[in-house]
Amino acid sequence: MVEDPYVFGRIAAANSLSDVYAMGGEPVTVLNIVGFPAAMDKAVLREILRGGQDTVKLAGAVVIGGHTFNEKEIKYGLSVTGMVDPDKIITNAGARIGDRLILTKPLGTGVFAQIMMNEETIDADFYRVAVESMMQLNKTARDLMLEFNANAATDITGYGFLGHLQEMAEASEVRVRVYSQEIPMLPVVRELAERFIDSGVTMNETSFSSQVEWKCELHDAIRNLLWGSESSGGLLISLPADSVDLFQQKAHQLGVLAAVVGEVISGSPGTIEVV
Repeated sequence: MVEDPYVFGRIAAANSLSDVYAMGGEPVTVLNIVGFPAAMDKAVLREILRGGQDTVKLAGAVVIGGHTFNEKEIKYGLSVTGMVDPDKIITNAGARIGDRLILTKPLGTGVFAQIMMNEETIDADFYRVAVESMMQLNKTARDLMLEFNANAATDITGYGFLGHLQEMAEASEVRVRVYSQEIPMLPVVRELAERFIDSGVTMNETSFSSQVEWKCELHDAIRNLLWGSESSGGLLISLPADSVDLFQQKAHQLGVLAAVVGEVISGSPGTIEVV
């Protein structure tokens, strides 16, 4: 996805740590899992691990070891162990009718990945914003959702925005409404999505489309962005409506996006309507 191995390590680490944050937990220990070509310069591996180490340190966790294996393509991720107060676990099964849905990072990293893998020239501002977003930990967003008593949450990764939202709706036995015009996206990604389709779109649409109703006309590129896989995406938080304003104010002060992208409504459990 990126040329700089250090940045690659930071993104991979942030992505791996996100699952613990999505449940309100605190990462504690980390194991590196690395697939690396034996013939490649080990300086590349050193930079990947340094990037991961720096991100783990930001999270307040500790790398305690790991496993490496010879692989044709570079693979890097973390096995993360975290801790959480049993009375404060946030799952994707607690969304309540009347809640608002808050998204803490913009969509579009799947399109970014396709551009990079196609070795296309990429807009410098788009590259910078995309990389900064993927490297950003969901730690502060986690703190906010705990402070404001979120009812449910998930992180947006491989199943894309609609896939992870459908899982939340199903687990919570509710219907959700998505405000398509309010979805935050990376700069210029709407135009780029017309030419570059994330590889996760087909998988996610095939898996979840039967539970999605389109109540408005949307360009195919926008639909693809809603279906596309995200790397190190933000948290999608189901928050009581009366907490939204203060949550957004606090998030703005802390430099965290807090876009209201939908609401939880009554209706067929596990379904989504896009308006």
